[in-house]
Amino acid sequence: MLESMGLKKKFKKKLQKKIQSLALDSANELSDPRLAAIDIGSNAIRLMLAKYTPLGLIPIKKYRVPIRLGGDVFQKGKISDKQLKSSARAFLQFRQLINKAKISRWRAVGTSALREAKNANSFVELVRRKSGIKVEVIDGVEEAKLIHLAIKKVINLESHIGLLIDIGGGSVELTFSHAGQMTATQSFPFGTVRTLERLREKKLTEEHVRVIIGEYMEPFSHFFSANSFGKKLDFAVGTGGNFEALGRLKSTLLKKSSPTSLSTDELSEIIEKLSRMSIKDRIEKLKMKPDRADVILPAALIAQTAMRLSGASRLLIPYVGLKEGILWSIVDQLRS
Repeated sequence: MLESMGLKKKFKKKLQKKIQSLALDSANELSDPRLAAIDIGSNAIRLMLAKYTPLGLIPIKKYRVPIRLGGDVFQKGKISDKQLKSSARAFLQFRQLINKAKISRWRAVGTSALREAKNANSFVELVRRKSGIKVEVIDGVEEAKLIHLAIKKVINLESHIGLLIDIGGGSVELTFSHAGQMTATQSFPFGTVRTLERLREKKLTEEHVRVIIGEYMEPFSHFFSANSFGKKLDFAVGTGGNFEALGRLKSTLLKKSSPTSLSTDELSEIIEKLSRMSIKDRIEKLKMKPDRADVILPAALIAQTAMRLSGASRLLIPYVGLKEGILWSIVDQLRS
């Protein structure tokens, strides 16, 4: 009995020391945490390094590797060996950058392309072996939650009704937000890279992109009719690289300042000007990256469709998205 009591006391002391040690580690991480987010999209893989302070997230550096996983997956159903090797090399470089920047916590998530790839497990395992980075394949709802989390930090959603639009290479996430809460969300397998693949399958050119978008009108319309409840939207919010590019095109093509918002008329004007330009012209005259120049028109048309169906007349572009949502999820984890 006495031996048992002694063991219990000894165990209790060890446990208390362990708890204190963990609490100290957590406090140290929260006092000066350096974080990293990796967004494995269908059009590119992105790394963002940031520091968390009481004022919020301060970006340290952003990296973008133009590995178009969706080009393989949406055409053949799996990631090619070439893309697997390229991704493994990219993650090895990411790990070196993470180590060099003395990052304490990181999170890597895969979206539409990895959700659908038959060999997604091979991708995850190869990356883990080569870099030691664990990849999570998240569903559309989790993706929408992370994006909503990022937007809430920079836009006052608490006193507004808004529509959040995230246009990626493989999917489009639409989310209604009311009083700061997600009231409805849906992921549509209808991204920009997937649209280009559909054009190639049908042997159509970019001039026919509206035909492909028309194939998705029914599910889009159903989402809005089922979830809008007749309430007028205060604004729409666009996230992702395509919207950020559209914000910059407001300055380049329309010669207007304020790249953080677009009216429906301004979006229509940008679409009209882009439609008259070849992909080569967009690269040379607008200084767009090749893997942005070919998807920007489909993205703009999808955005226009979502705004028309929702009745939104104003689009806000906060220049945050999934990466920032991933970082905030790490912060919330540290706090808890």
